[in-house]
Amino acid sequence: MIKALVLFGSSRGNSKLVANRMADFASFNLDVVNVAELHDATIIQQYELLIFLASTWGDGELQEDMENFFSRIPIDLAGKAYAICELGNYYGYDDFEFGALRIMQVELSRANGRELIEPFCMDSMPKKDWNGFERWVRQLNDAVSRIDA
Repeated sequence: MIKALVLFGSSRGNSKLVANRMADFASFNLDVVNVAELHDATIIQQYELLIFLASTWGDGELQEDMENFFSRIPIDLAGKAYAICELGNYYGYDDFEFGALRIMQVELSRANGRELIEPFCMDSMPKKDWNGFERWVRQLNDAVSRIDA
């Protein structure tokens, strides 16, 4: 069975909540780690699938802990798949593209990672899109089952 690691950065607890709820919908085993607590990339090498969760801030910036993670810890994802869930408040921000998502894609591509499924942009205001998140995790479940087959 594939080993999956959820890596999240959270300023106000939203990404942490979503990361911890992922186990409710996932059909595979996963561990959850706050990137603020990582000091090196050793743990990443133990997993075949990495799932990144972070929110977009301001005018399209990456959440601070996730930004620090990418800037201070060199990672090599050769042979590893990844998936991204970006959180944000999109109401009233129609002119902005998904900043955190694009930044994470660039960083993970530079690290030689392979995107497993389309990213999910989860609206978190005025309420969290749990139905959309559950649909995305089902897609992730399907992709993981094809890897494990």
